[in-house]
Amino acid sequence: MRVALVGTGFGSVHLEWLGACPDLTVAALCYRKNRSRAVALAERYGIECVTDDVATLVDRRRVDALAVVTPPASHEELLTAGLTGGLTVVSDKPLAQDTASAARLAALADARGQRALVTFQWRQHPALCALRRAVLDGDLGPVFRVDLEFHHDFLAGPQTVWPWRHRKASAGAGALGDQGVHLFDLLRWLLPGPWRVTSGSARTIWPQRQHGEETVHCETEDVAEVRLTSEDRAVDSRILVSRVSAGHRAVRVAMHGDRGTAVVELSPDDGQARSVVSLADTGGVRTSDFPPDAMNPYRLLTGTTDDPDLRAATFEDGLAAQLLLDEALNAIAGGGR
Repeated sequence: MRVALVGTGFGSVHLEWLGACPDLTVAALCYRKNRSRAVALAERYGIECVTDDVATLVDRRRVDALAVVTPPASHEELLTAGLTGGLTVVSDKPLAQDTASAARLAALADARGQRALVTFQWRQHPALCALRRAVLDGDLGPVFRVDLEFHHDFLAGPQTVWPWRHRKASAGAGALGDQGVHLFDLLRWLLPGPWRVTSGSARTIWPQRQHGEETVHCETEDVAEVRLTSEDRAVDSRILVSRVSAGHRAVRVAMHGDRGTAVVELSPDDGQARSVVSLADTGGVRTSDFPPDAMNPYRLLTGTTDDPDLRAATFEDGLAAQLLLDEALNAIAGGGR
């Protein structure tokens, strides 16, 4: 499968993932502004075609798949071009800038019957897969509480190399778009069923940041806390995200049931993890350590995963996470109502 990758920022991580899949070839690297970085990446990864003309690649069917790793505001145009051109499409998270855009993309993918995936790679982690199986098998009993946290420090301090992340017009959201959508997807994946946001709060820690000589006026949140409940209100959930946790990088998921509690802590850098399961009826504690894992979402595109039960996140999943993201933003804007 010949893939065109659009984006040269986080796109470098996608190039590592794609390079680890023998059934995939990066046939083109597309850039929006930074040609010099695109050329450097192409030389490093042996990519022959460097272009800013995505439309021509699609029209002439020079590729079989289009992977979009650009700011959310540009997703709909690029992904629509790929879908209408008959390509398999892959979107970095979040699927779009807002629910309306995500809904149009999901409807188009469904209407055309094409593969359309979102890179929610955390649902591939073995520790989280084991947690999901334990919940679905009833090992913890009926779950009544889920807590999810994602701490990172890539924007700790007043400097930024991503001005677009701080503008609502290009990013749509801040930490909730960077990290929160992952946790919204994990919540739905771990405990399937309708969820709704009940309240939310957020803070912009640095109202102004510096990007070289430019002063960036920041509009998006750096820290956010969101509370949700299941449709029947039998399960409550709390999601906390921060992109300014200096020196602290971790994903933590805690599932509380009436028979036991399971806590998984993972490193977002290399995927190392530890799972601790405590059972009330036996008093036993089971600890499991998991080695580094790249959580390569493209394994699911080619079917080379070791677990046949794994399923890639679709545009429908992306839309569902986007709905919760927008509910959270609305709750925050409304003072938590």
